[in-house]
Amino acid sequence: MTYFVSPECVSCEVEDGIAILDLRSNTYFSLDPVGAAIWDRMAAPASLDDLAAVIAAEYDVAPEDCRRDISDLLDDMLTHGLIQTV
Repeated sequence: MTYFVSPECVSCEVEDGIAILDLRSNTYFSLDPVGAAIWDRMAAPASLDDLAAVIAAEYDVAPEDCRRDISDLLDDMLTHGLIQTV
């Protein structure tokens, strides 16, 4: 399964990460710098394994911990309609 940013969401950089606006609900969300890095990589469809490998290497985190945390974030983003799957 691959994940990508919903076309109904727009984002912009802010001081400590990014702000995301869901245009359907007019709800704002925010992500810290690590979440922002994950969001940016989903501009093109990306799998959980791809995201975890990149983030684990970039932030020097154990891959299994990284994968679990990213999976939780992706589930939350799916629940709120910020991302979609292919």
